[in-house]
Amino acid sequence: MSAVLSNAIVIIAIVVSAGYAVWRLGPRKMRDALRARLRTTLPRVFGNLSDTSSGGACDACGGGCAPTTKTGPAPRKEHAVLWRKSTR
Repeated sequence: MSAVLSNAIVIIAIVVSAGYAVWRLGPRKMRDALRARLRTTLPRVFGNLSDTSSGGACDACGGGCAPTTKTGPAPRKEHAVLWRKSTR
């Protein structure tokens, strides 16, 4: 592999890594504004982006999680335990 191609691969990897870090760690307003801009300029590609910025358990499975419902009885409440000093 030539040195030029090798350096180009490294530079591309660094740029992608830095872009991802800015995307994940940057301000939420910036991400929302960029998503809105991408959605309006390229709706066929980015039309399915959700409005929520980040976080949530459903992001791990692609956002298609079914809502959970409680079917059983409510869990029993725990009572406070009082610790007393030994009188010995």
